[in-house]
Amino acid sequence: MGTTANVLVGVATFTITCLADKSGGLQESGTASITGFYTIDGVMVTISSDFADIKVEENVGTIIRRLVDQTVTVTLTFAEGHIDNLVAAIPGSSINAGGSIVTIGGGLAGDPLLQDFELDIVGLNPAGAARTINFPNTNPVGEVGIPYRKGEASVIPVTFSVLVSDVGVFGTITDA
Repeated sequence: MGTTANVLVGVATFTITCLADKSGGLQESGTASITGFYTIDGVMVTISSDFADIKVEENVGTIIRRLVDQTVTVTLTFAEGHIDNLVAAIPGSSINAGGSIVTIGGGLAGDPLLQDFELDIVGLNPAGAARTINFPNTNPVGEVGIPYRKGEASVIPVTFSVLVSDVGVFGTITDA
């Protein structure tokens, strides 16, 4: 279990940028930024770390601890059940050129099965100041439930797995 924090509270807007030839079907035209996504209940970021404990016979307990691995996940809900939200949330899905049919599974011919996105999330920190979160490389990986309830706002829960860059950085959180 990692460290989980509600790093944004309330309504947050975010932009998904599809990396060239890695959209998984979200945007058939290749690289594009898609705005208009928003969440109504904040963003949860979970950071899990694995350590190597180094011990020697002469001492009782750990003498050196090294960080050997980390994973970062971002969990949020897409507000409203728009068809673009479904494609962004469901791993390996694609949408037709007219934007009216979502195909679940398989992605587009020639595209990877998982979408590859850059996430830019803008909202308020718990103190009420502006906060921007950028994760340059993420994949949707969570289970997606699609609610259909009469008279209620529909939300689509989605979890993104953040990939580490070549220099070991997952992303940035910036307060204005």
